[in-house]
Amino acid sequence: MNQYDIKMRLYRSILFVGALLSVICIIGNYLSSFPFWPNLKWIALFLTTSVSYWFSKNENYIKAFMFGFFFFLIWIFFPFAFLDSGGSNNNAIGYAFLLLITVTYLFSGWKRFFLVFSLIGIFMILHAVEFYFPQLITVYPAHTQFTDRMIQIPLLLFASFMIILKFAWEYEAVNIKLDDYAKFDELTGLYNRRMFNVEIEEALRNRKEEIFLVLLDLDNFKKVNDRCGHIIGDEVLKKLGDYLRKFLGQDRNIVSRWGGDEFAIIYFGNRITLMEKLTHLKKEFKDYVSFYEKTTGISASIIELALYENVSQILIAADQELYKEKSRNSK
Repeated sequence: MNQYDIKMRLYRSILFVGALLSVICIIGNYLSSFPFWPNLKWIALFLTTSVSYWFSKNENYIKAFMFGFFFFLIWIFFPFAFLDSGGSNNNAIGYAFLLLITVTYLFSGWKRFFLVFSLIGIFMILHAVEFYFPQLITVYPAHTQFTDRMIQIPLLLFASFMIILKFAWEYEAVNIKLDDYAKFDELTGLYNRRMFNVEIEEALRNRKEEIFLVLLDLDNFKKVNDRCGHIIGDEVLKKLGDYLRKFLGQDRNIVSRWGGDEFAIIYFGNRITLMEKLTHLKKEFKDYVSFYEKTTGISASIIELALYENVSQILIAADQELYKEKSRNSK
């Protein structure tokens, strides 16, 4: 999910709302006893949104049609609607704000400034025309104007609501995704190093129970990548992540990918149970990875947090123990 995809989904939603609004307004104008002439702008809008929606699926044309669609709204549809629907007695300012919101988000650079200042300029010109040349504004009976407002204002508010709601949904989805990126490792789905740092600081403050740091490192993992390729190497890391969740990821335990082929676990419980789980973990993983490389396995160190004053001391001790374990396994 990237910003371009979000913009395109929002743009298509706007086109759909525009087409729906056109149909409803044509029906509303008929019920309001408006003449057929004002419906021409809604027919034009319906055709424009339909064509733009069709080309929105073609990456070669979508940007040009998107700009052309809003150019049409600001320079043709908006002036015609203003003059032909009672001027400022209609709902022009509401549509202007809706256009301003969508243009500001969907465009950038010169296109954004061109469309925004075009909208402001057209709005000012139209109000000047209404003031100095009122005869150019089509006037409708008060009853007809009232009926039209009773239909169009709720539609305008609903269209604005739907577009803003779409904004909110898209950004909520993006924020959730960003939160996942901030907390979880993309490959294995385990917590990442950032979350590990947060959790170990919290665990260190807890002196009332046994808590252990386990550092895991794969032996001869480079041979897997060299022999089988990095795609297989990634699969091995993902499989190890599954095993870690299975044996050590229960309850409050924090399982994280430290980086590369190193993993860190904050384990709440007694050492004997932890060592038993590590034994089963090493065996099952060894049985799996031997298909790719027989010398690949797991080295691990276990450090009790209560014996140290700060995280730096804990990590230094864990690294030293892990180095000794790897040395023993290499013999």
